[in-house]
Formats: sequence, structure tokens, C-alpha cells
Amino acid sequence: MLSNKSTFTLPLSVILTISFIILLVLVIAFISIFVYRVSTTVFINNYSKELLNSYRAFSTVPQRGIMGSPGFMGGWRNQQLYENMFVQIGENVIRDNDEIGNQKFVEGPRIVSESGKTYLLYGFVENGEKLIIGTHMLEYEVFLNALKKTLGLGVLLAIALSLIFGIIMGRRIAKPLKEISNALQDTILSDLSKRIEMNSKAKEIHDLKEALNRSLEKIEEAYRRQEQFSSDVAHEIRSPLTSIVGFSRLIKRWGIKDPDVVLEAAKNITETAESMITLTESLLFLAKPDLKPEFSAVNLKEALEKALDFVSRSANIEMKFELPGIIVMTDKKLIQLAFKILLENSIKHAPGKPIEIFWKSESSTLIFRDYGPGIPEQEKERVFQRFYKGDFSRTGLGYGLGLSIFKKIIDTLGLTVQVETPETGGTMFLLGGWNEIRSVRS
Repeated sequence: MLSNKSTFTLPLSVILTISFIILLVLVIAFISIFVYRVSTTVFINNYSKELLNSYRAFSTVPQRGIMGSPGFMGGWRNQQLYENMFVQIGENVIRDNDEIGNQKFVEGPRIVSESGKTYLLYGFVENGEKLIIGTHMLEYEVFLNALKKTLGLGVLLAIALSLIFGIIMGRRIAKPLKEISNALQDTILSDLSKRIEMNSKAKEIHDLKEALNRSLEKIEEAYRRQEQFSSDVAHEIRSPLTSIVGFSRLIKRWGIKDPDVVLEAAKNITETAESMITLTESLLFLAKPDLKPEFSAVNLKEALEKALDFVSRSANIEMKFELPGIIVMTDKKLIQLAFKILLENSIKHAPGKPIEIFWKSESSTLIFRDYGPGIPEQEKERVFQRFYKGDFSRTGLGYGLGLSIFKKIIDTLGLTVQVETPETGGTMFLLGGWNEIRSVRS
């Protein structure tokens, strides 16, 4: 049952743009925080040193004057800091122009906020006494406000630039994918012989195009084979059904007057129906998506003898085989079916002639040989196709499915098969690729 749930999707260009903006904003935010922290730390450390130098320069000298100070601007700056300085010795507040009150001693610089103002306090120990000096950091507040505005504008500018750049790059990246999607839809809906044609410098896009074209080739080939298969099935089924209808009409017309006609027609109807059952079972076997073999230790000689016993019930076979006791890992039922198909194929194409089966130990190969007309070189690639009947096999018997089933079994079991035509005539099927081979006493 199809689901009615709809999936919300976005164009690739939009997804790329959003992703790019988020990534860039995170990077800029990290850089901004880092710059902010480093800038404030450097500012506070420098201001703390200046504050300490001012205290030490003026705390022991009541008044140096501008000319007596170390440098005109330096002395004036230190004097201004000292005159506005907060001083606390121990628990006693000595100077507090801004009335920030008694402060807890913490060694080193620290920032406190009082009444909406920012103060720098610096704690240190001198002559065994805990001292706290501090000052209102007006410059620090101005610096922070300027820094925040600068970083904020930088983030907004980065978002705008990333939005523009993301849209441009997103469209450029999504454009070839959209073209491929449109071309693929057009190909599937109109003509499977079409291929995606696109020139792109991006290796990933080129690889995607090549992969899709290879997939289209396989789809087209499978579609053509399916069409041919359907046509062959219809053709093969039509003939026996026509035969059944014909004999049924014969019974209807002459059956009352001539019992022999009834018997003959009934016999032909039965044989035709049995043939159609065989065809149906073969088609069902081939239609299975996958076979699941059950591997076990199998004696090839015993499996071959059982297949030979089954085939000999309906045909007289002259068999010559030299096969030692060989144990392999395979599926017993499937390998017996494969042997049965090869034996029936040899009987059909070489009636009355011997069939030879032998084991080639050097290459661990099981060989079936008959003395029929052989298979021409150009036919060997096609003998395993469904419904295929070469000129060499047009005996009027079978549907051309036996070797297709045989090949599916061989592939399922992981074996290999080669078809050879000896100079002396006949056909050889060479089965190799056996697993875990070991010999036993025959």
C-alpha cells in the first residue's frame, strides 16, 4: 500500500546556502569571541600594570609636579590615575572617591561593576599588608562598546556576504545535478536508448553521469530481454494451447462416432498439458529472484548416479564415466538437478549415442561429453539464454529452457562452466570451481 505521507524537501541550492551561512556565522562568532577575550585580557593586564606603577610612583611622594615626573605625558597620566584611585589597606578603605565600599581581597586584577560603572581592582601584598587599588575604567567601557559594535557589524556583513556567495555557489553546484535529473526523467519516460550528455569539470558530476549511463544501459538491456522473454513465452504457450483446442474440437466432432479418435486426442491433450506443466515449472524456477543453496558435503559420484537413475527411467542411455569418489561442498538437490539437465540435453541432441563423464584431477574439473552435432563457436555464448534454440538443436523437442536453468544453478553454487567442441565432434561441458575437494574410496 502506498503511503500518503508527504516529505518536505528543499532545493539543493537552498540547503547549500543555509549550510554555508550557518558554518560561516559559527566561524565568525568563534573568532569574534576569541578576539574579544584576548583584547579585554590584554587591555586589563596593561591597565593593571599602569595602575600599579602609578600607585608606587606617587604613594611615597606627596607631589612631584609635572616637571619632576618621569616624562611630561607619562607623569601627568600617572598622577591622574593616582588622584582618582581607590585604595584599601587590609580592611580599611583609605580612598574611595566613587564610594564603591569595602572590597574582598583577591590577588591580581579583576573587574567589578558598581552602580552601572566598571571598575578595575588590583590586589597585591606589600610589606606584609594586603592592598587593593582600583579605578573607574571609562576607557575600558568605551573600548568594549566600540569592540562590540565592530564585531556585530562584522557578523552582519559576513552573513550578508555569505548569503550572496551561498546563493551563487549553491546554484552553480545544483545546476548540473538538476540537469542530470531532468535528462534522466526524460530518458526513462520517453526513450531508454537516450544517454545523459553533459560536460562538467567536476569529477564527482562526471562520475555520476558515467554511472547513470551505465545503469541506463543495463536497464535498457534488461527491458529488451524482458520484451523478448515475454514474446517467447507467448509464442511457446500459444502452440500447445492451439493443439489442445484442436484436439478438443476433434473429440467434440468425431468422438461420439469413433472411440479411437477420443483416445488419440486425449493422449495428445495429456502430453501437451504435461509439456505445458514442465514449461510453467521451468519458468517459475527461472523467475525466482535468488536461490538459497544449502551447502553440505556431497559425493559427486553418488549425485551423478542418482541423476542417471532418474533419467534412465524414460530413456535408454549408454553411459561411460570414470569418476572417483570426490567429496565437495555444494547443494545436493541443485547439483543433481544440474546433472539431470545435462544428461537430458545430451540425450536430446545425440540420441542413441554414448555419453561420457570423467574427472580431470589436474584442474579439478568434471566433464560431460556427448557425440551430437556439436555447437558452433558463434552459438556458444547464447546457448544459456532462455528459449534459445540454435540450428544445431532444432529437433522440435523442448522449449530451450533447460540450459538456462542449468546456468542459474551453476552461478548459484559458485561454479564455472565452459563449452567446448572437440575436433572429433560432439560437445563438452566443463564444470569447475568446486569448493573443499577431497577424495574418498569409491
